Amino acid sequence: MDATAETVGHSVVRSVTRDPQARTTVVRLRGELDMLTASELVPELLGLAGDGDRELVLDLSGVSFCDSAGASAFLQVNRRLTKGTRLFLRGVTRQPAKVLRLLGLHRSLPCEFTQPART
Repeated sequence: MDATAETVGHSVVRSVTRDPQARTTVVRLRGELDMLTASELVPELLGLAGDGDRELVLDLSGVSFCDSAGASAFLQVNRRLTKGTRLFLRGVTRQPAKVLRLLGLHRSLPCEFTQPART
């Protein structure tokens, strides 16, 4: 696997890992996905998606907030990925999960939700 250094600035991308044999790119996100960060996220993710990848995995375990602009960014990326590449959202935490479910995106985008902590 090939790890790329963290991106700085307003980017919510924390790290990128590519597995050429599995033809997968995993992008770990952090922070908040709102109108400011989501507008920059779409071109950044499309640039990170490897040619010939079967899967672009977005690890949302470090995302604390997602609004409709963040959810829209996921749909835009999914529509613009090259044919044969699928978008997968993993590690979706509580607040982003509520937004994805409220908007019904969990029906059109494969998602892996984290389990709530038991008391």
